[in-house]
Amino acid sequence: MSPLPLLEALVAARSPSREEGPCVDVLEAWMADRGWRSTRADRNLMVVRDSGSPGPTLLLCSHVDTVPATAAWTRDPWVPTREGGRLYGLGANDAKASVAAMAVAFLEARPRAGRLVFAAVCEEEVGRGGLEAFLPSLPAPDFAIIGEPTGLDIATAQNGLLILDATAHGRAGHAARPHLADNALYTAAHDIVALEALAAQGLDRVHATAGRTTLAVTVCSAGDRHNVIPGEARYTVDLRTTPAYTHDELVHLVRASVRAEVTVRSGRFQPVQTPEGAAVLVAALHAMARSGAVPRQFHSPTLSDWAHLGNVAAIKWGPGLSEVSHTSDEWVETAMVERAAGLYATVADEVLS
Repeated sequence: MSPLPLLEALVAARSPSREEGPCVDVLEAWMADRGWRSTRADRNLMVVRDSGSPGPTLLLCSHVDTVPATAAWTRDPWVPTREGGRLYGLGANDAKASVAAMAVAFLEARPRAGRLVFAAVCEEEVGRGGLEAFLPSLPAPDFAIIGEPTGLDIATAQNGLLILDATAHGRAGHAARPHLADNALYTAAHDIVALEALAAQGLDRVHATAGRTTLAVTVCSAGDRHNVIPGEARYTVDLRTTPAYTHDELVHLVRASVRAEVTVRSGRFQPVQTPEGAAVLVAALHAMARSGAVPRQFHSPTLSDWAHLGNVAAIKWGPGLSEVSHTSDEWVETAMVERAAGLYATVADEVLS
């Protein structure tokens, strides 16, 4: 069964984050037409296939939401078009290709033990209403494949994200009498230089596959009048984290380096990695090798719903190219989508054997 007609229907169903309902309707009807009853919670959907025999649970999960279309598109973002071996349309690459391939694999797999779960979720791009909220409603997975555009290379580690907000406190005053004030902007400037040094030299633990934790100051603001010395300055620190440091360790290192008051805006996206020898990874490597491809494992710097799975043994793996995500005239290679459906089904059969 080709996943391309379903992919075209999914692309045609507009689904920017928080407006995914029509796209989930398409999937629910598609499953019903093939005899499968879906379970929905708001804009999240799952279908469960129980083999009837004891065994593990494998989750196939991807997201139906997209970023908004921009004026840079030269074609209608919601009219799927096949040209030159590509299918164009908003979300075709990220990540409706994975959704369609996983849906077909769910139907074509023949698990002999355990359960196969297909989940299509909302709000992966923004928000907290997707897998993070839906996971407690799913059968607890032992293994998972997160569908994202990886070029069918297998991501076995993924960075986390830690966002810190810092407030430097001073004492406001007249710019003509700076000696009577305490310029919070200067404090913030010294802090930022100190954080540059911490990023370059202080975060010296290197993870074997994920490399170095990165740190960048990305936003800074202070003052609104030329003749008033600011009594407060704010800046934001973005850290892309690896298993080499816990988030608590990183917060401590930042606080020890600066004078500003530091608070955690977001730390829930922890770094994750596939356990060595995990059945889902072994099966994916076998499937790739049997298809004639040279399987490549890599570390992914980009976030995905994998971050919500905790200790579940998972990989991030799917058709499409990460660099095409969020671009105008987004596209996916049709042959790769077709191939992905077969690979997913093969992995399901091996894991649930």
